[in-house]
Amino acid sequence: MSTLPADAVSAAARFVLLRDLPLLVVDLEPPADADDAPPALREGLFRTLLERGLVQLPRFYDVELPKGVRVGLTLERQEMRLEDDQETTLLRVPRAGVDRAWTDRALALRGTMLCVGPGLGVGPDHDAHEICDLLDLGATAGRVAGAIVGVAEPAQGLPLLFN
Repeated sequence: MSTLPADAVSAAARFVLLRDLPLLVVDLEPPADADDAPPALREGLFRTLLERGLVQLPRFYDVELPKGVRVGLTLERQEMRLEDDQETTLLRVPRAGVDRAWTDRALALRGTMLCVGPGLGVGPDHDAHEICDLLDLGATAGRVAGAIVGVAEPAQGLPLLFN
């Protein structure tokens, strides 16, 4: 398993339930040397996710997110990893502090909505409605990519006991 260097060294992840559906929002901090090029053309995580099947959203509201992309979320004991189909870790998020209701729902559905973008302004005090408004604003500016991605938790086996 390899790790891809990405522009997500500084990123904020928000886990939200929208009408009982899980949504993961990753707000990437834009690189300090960001030029005027659109995020889709810059090197980094945003572009990598587009190459793996996430689509640039024209808006957030009333847009159906695609399925079948080549990334997924693996939930482990201490962290969550966003990985591609080559098992390259694209992003790591600590699992501590993630609401159990979000995790339970994502695992029950075996998926989550994923929206990623640089400089979205999503903060820890924003509620679900405010986050959706920020996603819609960012999408109309060409800064949000999204898709439905799989969520899995590796099977935890019982330890072997020998007498």
